[in-house]
Amino acid sequence: MNSIIAGIDVSKETFDAAVLINNKVQTRKFNNTSEWFNKLVTWLKSRGPGHVCMKATGIYWKNLAKYLYN
Repeated sequence: MNSIIAGIDVSKETFDAAVLINNKVQTRKFNNTSEWFNKLVTWLKSRGPGHVCMKATGIYWKNLAKYLYN
């Protein structure tokens, strides 16, 4: 069974998420604010990833990582 993996690239003001499903990449840009973290979770859950990886830039990844961990 193949697992769907999501990737997130975090920057100061935004973060970009991508998932590969059936050899097609789906992407979405989110504001890097706590209000948008739940929108990311909803978007990811609707696509069913088993794992999430993050490209952390500076300190900008910390709040999102804490939110996803909890």
